[in-house]
Amino acid sequence: MKTVNFATTNTEKIQIAQTVCVEADITVKPITLDIDEIQGEDPELIVRDKARRAFEQLGAPVIVSDDTWEIKALNGFPGAYMKSINHWFSAEDFLRLMNGIEDRRVTLRQHLAYTDGNITEVFKNDIHGHMTTESRGTDVKSPNATVIELESDNGKTIAEVFEQGTEAVLARYKNRPDAWHGFVEWSRTVE
Repeated sequence: MKTVNFATTNTEKIQIAQTVCVEADITVKPITLDIDEIQGEDPELIVRDKARRAFEQLGAPVIVSDDTWEIKALNGFPGAYMKSINHWFSAEDFLRLMNGIEDRRVTLRQHLAYTDGNITEVFKNDIHGHMTTESRGTDVKSPNATVIELESDNGKTIAEVFEQGTEAVLARYKNRPDAWHGFVEWSRTVE
């Protein structure tokens, strides 16, 4: 079984990685690193820099991830800043921001970067959805989860999917397209 280091403390991202990779006999080893992440609007530049910094700290091959959230009607806001926005906004703030807007499309853009110090590969995936007109479900950590439905979630907000329990969440990760699937396919070609 192959092992990959994954620099994150985000338990959901770890769960996604482990769920997808276990089927390919890849063990995902979470690593805690203090990475000073650059800010900007180019997600590939952000994730490449993050991978380089993680490799420099760890001194071993590593994977990092970075997600951006783009609300079409708001010119791609909040982009790479969703983590910060979730600290400042409540679900009601998201809904007020979208009040009266018909185009409620949202795209979650996933980026993974693997580096061994010589080779850096970036894997991308888009998951489409939309902003609801009311908050549904409870998620005190990420207010956007109560107002966003992703196409792969059968009409449920992200928070409502999590309320269904671990089995439903794991099935979600296993069956929907994800940047980790791209990593798994690539890793088979470099063995």
